[in-house]
Amino acid sequence: MRLVNTYLSEQELKKQEIEVICNLFMKQYTEEIEVNSYKYDDRKYYETDFDLIEIEFQKDNIYKEIDKLIKIHEKAILLIDQNVEIIVANDDTDAEIQLFENDCNNVSGFGLFITKRFIQELEPYYISEICNAYLNFENVSFGVIFE
Repeated sequence: MRLVNTYLSEQELKKQEIEVICNLFMKQYTEEIEVNSYKYDDRKYYETDFDLIEIEFQKDNIYKEIDKLIKIHEKAILLIDQNVEIIVANDDTDAEIQLFENDCNNVSGFGLFITKRFIQELEPYYISEICNAYLNFENVSFGVIFE
């Protein structure tokens, strides 16, 4: 599976910030990391994807893996010079980004969404002084089969 970690920002992430985020991932994962940046004319946000290639999660440790991802993103938020919102999903985040562009609070169907904001209608999976993380296994399984 390709695990896509999309950073949405109002300005393009700096090259140094992208390198720092890559290093955070490389300290925790042996999988190949692919980075791509986009700015579509019809969208407000810059998108920077950090994809973990051919990663596999297991049912018995999925929460531990989600927690590890959140900690990586939490460290990255502290090191980035602007506000970012992060969407994590299997294979692609384009549908989620389109929903987010229309309504930045419409994230209930996202696999993992990390933000500094508190979203009134949703119960966070994780709360800290740095960020809130919202987790939903109904639409995104992260490659895990729940029986």
